[in-house]
Amino acid sequence: MNIAIQHQAGTLETQVSQDKLEEQELVSGLIARNRAVQKQVYKKYFGKMLGVTMRYTSNREDAYEILNDAFMKVFDSIENFKGTGSLSGWIYRIVQYTTYAHVRKKYKYKVIHEEVKPHLITVDNDAMSNIGLEVIYEMIQKLPNSHRTVFSMFVLDGLKHQEIADQLGISRGTSKWYLAKARIRLQELLKNY
Repeated sequence: MNIAIQHQAGTLETQVSQDKLEEQELVSGLIARNRAVQKQVYKKYFGKMLGVTMRYTSNREDAYEILNDAFMKVFDSIENFKGTGSLSGWIYRIVQYTTYAHVRKKYKYKVIHEEVKPHLITVDNDAMSNIGLEVIYEMIQKLPNSHRTVFSMFVLDGLKHQEIADQLGISRGTSKWYLAKARIRLQELLKNY
């Protein structure tokens, strides 16, 4: 049994080494502005990164536009990739910040002065756990743009209200208000589902 565990560990180490080597080759090709490598990177990460942009947009065309802009930034700034983390993580951050810039420019946010009372907002977690992830994302797509943006940044990306406020040029209170309203609207959608 100990031999089997050692074999699995060796196989995992080999896979990690191969992945790192492949990533280094991709980075070298991107730095060389090799079009075939750019196409390969685009195909490899497109699906994963599309999920990021889809969380913030109401249609695929906008999501594709943001994603294409983000990949252009990846290709133009590959020299800034330090290699300390994964290429995938670096690309993810570029896609994320490109998306934030898009929604900051495109969506309008009202300045909210009313205080949100978090204890007045309830979410039925049992209803959430009985619904598939695809349906939940579909419901998130139905939120108004500004609500969807703050909800996604807070819940899905894990940003704090001050970080959201800084990214979108709004106040912390406005961020909290949009999150609360998004949760209420999602609750209504869940009940109707």
